[in-house]
Amino acid sequence: MGLLKFELKKIYRQKKLIWLLVVVLLGVSFIFNQNFSKKETMKERYSDMIRPYSEEADGLYRFYKDMELKGNLDEEMVQQQVHVNEFGTIFFNWKGAIYYEEWSKIPAIEQGFLKNVESLEEAGGGFSALYALEREKAIQKNEWLLAHDLPYVDEEFPLAPALILKQSADLLLSAGAILFLVLFFGNAMTAEKEQQTWLTLKTQPIPRRQRILMKYAGMLFVMLVFLLLVACIGLLIPYLFGEQAWRFDYPQLVQSGEVFSFISTSAYLVRIFVLFFTAGALVFSFIMLLSTQLKSSFSVLIMTGFIGVVGFSVTLMNEGLQGFWNPFHLLNISTVVSETAAGSFWILPVSAIVWSLLILTAAFALPEGEKGLFGASDVKKPFDDGKTRRVQAIRNSALFEWRKLKRQGSLKQSIIILGLFAIIGYFLLGQISQKKEAEYIAAVEESLAQYRDMIIPDHERQLDTLDEKKAEAEKSGDEEMVKFYGEVELQRIETMLAHYKEVLAHYEIGKRAYEQKDWQTYNQFQLYRNRYMLGEFHNEYMGISGGLSGFDSYVKLEASKAEKEWLIKHEIQPIISGMMISTIYDSGDKELKKEHVEWNRKVDNNGLFSLYLYLDNFVYFIPMLLLLFVFGAGFAVEKGKRPTIQTLQTQPVEMRSVFFGKVTTAVLVGISGLVGIFAFVLLVGTLFNRFGDWYYPIFHYNSKKVVEAEGYTGMRAFEGGFDFMPLGEYVLSGVALSVCIFLFLIALVHLLGMFIPRSFVVFSLVGLICGFGYVLSDKLGDYAQFSPFTYLDIGRIVNGEVATVLNNPGVSVLNGCLVLVGAAVLLVGVGYGVLRLRSRVGVRKGKERLAATI
Repeated sequence: MGLLKFELKKIYRQKKLIWLLVVVLLGVSFIFNQNFSKKETMKERYSDMIRPYSEEADGLYRFYKDMELKGNLDEEMVQQQVHVNEFGTIFFNWKGAIYYEEWSKIPAIEQGFLKNVESLEEAGGGFSALYALEREKAIQKNEWLLAHDLPYVDEEFPLAPALILKQSADLLLSAGAILFLVLFFGNAMTAEKEQQTWLTLKTQPIPRRQRILMKYAGMLFVMLVFLLLVACIGLLIPYLFGEQAWRFDYPQLVQSGEVFSFISTSAYLVRIFVLFFTAGALVFSFIMLLSTQLKSSFSVLIMTGFIGVVGFSVTLMNEGLQGFWNPFHLLNISTVVSETAAGSFWILPVSAIVWSLLILTAAFALPEGEKGLFGASDVKKPFDDGKTRRVQAIRNSALFEWRKLKRQGSLKQSIIILGLFAIIGYFLLGQISQKKEAEYIAAVEESLAQYRDMIIPDHERQLDTLDEKKAEAEKSGDEEMVKFYGEVELQRIETMLAHYKEVLAHYEIGKRAYEQKDWQTYNQFQLYRNRYMLGEFHNEYMGISGGLSGFDSYVKLEASKAEKEWLIKHEIQPIISGMMISTIYDSGDKELKKEHVEWNRKVDNNGLFSLYLYLDNFVYFIPMLLLLFVFGAGFAVEKGKRPTIQTLQTQPVEMRSVFFGKVTTAVLVGISGLVGIFAFVLLVGTLFNRFGDWYYPIFHYNSKKVVEAEGYTGMRAFEGGFDFMPLGEYVLSGVALSVCIFLFLIALVHLLGMFIPRSFVVFSLVGLICGFGYVLSDKLGDYAQFSPFTYLDIGRIVNGEVATVLNNPGVSVLNGCLVLVGAAVLLVGVGYGVLRLRSRVGVRKGKERLAATI
């Protein structure tokens, strides 16, 4: 217990627990503030949610009313009309409850709606806006709300403490949070090796196993504190400023494929807390194993990140690996919690505990190592065989920093790791691409088979039995039904049969074009499908809709069509995936929208498209952050327990020159490394696949101000304007912006390093400043283009999304580069001014002391 108390005291004195408090407080506050800001629009959002139902109900009412006026209703349709008419009363009450915010009445009204839909189907009708699995989920959820006497709540932006805690847990108790804890506390053992204090511990009469175990227990204690902070703050903030209803029995969906169930919010929270703790324990046990074999904190952290990211990605790509026995599957915390059935969930945390014990056993059993990453030795030869030369101060400082980088070996290790990431990323993207292509072609074949084997034969059978129905009507003397079967129904069936045969012919042409790799014909097939969704081939017997689902926007439909026209015009090989373009204008159910976005996501591993995916999905931050970590935090690295800055201050070199040397080395080497990694990704994709299509179309938003400006040449739809930009232009813009972001981060890190003695605190502050700056930049409106933090999300900047959301055309790639470079120059200038002022103050004080002695 004494050694454990010693470890806990060290954790406490490092004051890192305060950073945990700050991060949790910021995370929960961000979620609560976001939800609270949406409180006034809750009625509008819920009205939008039920709009597809009310619109279909209105359409059915008009259809049956029209049939009634024409005298074409049979007995079955009369019964269907009764249930359709009931929708009018239901939606009147439903909309009234929304308007007056009578949320407790909504579950009962919704139950009436669901029962009426069921009655309509039993009468032979249909309701396409809510069917199959989605309707079953709605029924079970409604039954849960009624059984527990719960009112309707806004699950997307809730204010109830239990639901805020659930959202906070989803954000803060994830694989990213484990990575955050690893960066904060993962060097607990190797830091002591680097500072030689581990040798002191080894001189004590404490078994090696106990030393390792107490370090591990300290890490588990940190995770418990983190979980406690999430639970307390996640409940306290919404209780103080939001709703005070302590209800933990709201239903949470657990779904895997077609199988689903509902569990209470309390059960969901227990799941995610337990799985996070056990998954974190597994990761930290692996860190202890690496720490026994490696001496460098950098080596341990980079190996942990590399193995974790690769294993996690491979697991996501292969469903066969997503089992309780795979430790990497356990890191996908939110997915595992929301998709694992109640009976089989608890085997997952048990598996994590077993893996942790096995890894710890290996750490105890293996002899302790002292090597660096890739077996590098700590013994260094003199740089350049000990030769020295006299050069200018700044250049001399830059060379000195470069020598330190080279001797430390961190840069070389980072480049090797990033190169491996690029190669592994190529094969992972290839797997995803093949999987999505296979799924899409399977869906095309399924649609083809449905038209060929079901829809067309069914209409042919209807046509064959039409004469019999007409004969029965003639026998009964019903002239109206004779006319109906002989003219109206005959024309309808023949028209629809011809229509479906035409659709089948296009599917067959598209399937054949894919097999023969006739991409122009395949693009024509895709264009036909997009035009079909726009209603261009609909007839009088088909309801013309705006798309496949209730959340499709006109921009999505028009842009998807325009994309295929671009591909045909430029004769570009398509990327086989969903044929739609998801946009910010799409609305509707969050989970359905997420599935739709994923289905239509384009993935390929050719050179240009690989770079596009890296730039569009924040992957560019991996080399940026790794290179920043390699260069350190400026002067903060020279301080601490072994303040080497004191040695530098004894040299006949001004601190301004040392500062510029550090910045110059970081800029030159960092940008070379960053651009080199991008070039290597392009090279790998080109060598193993192909360079890619420079003119592949990338969707680009146009803000309202641009669309309304005179001389606008882009395309328009109901919600907004858009056009397309070539893939090559997107990549060049993204790389340029990434370089400028890196310059800004280097300048910010080095400026903070002048005032803060700890690298850890410097990097943490940079993260907080960038996070706050990014969030606040969205509030600047017409002045957002002057904030460097606006441009941190490269994908949304290059494709014009940020400019469109803010309605600020000034937010562009060019302005972003100018602002980021200008901010970097300003920060470096501030650092230079501070050092110059310090130098003058030091000289004046020296003269005063000298005068005093005389």
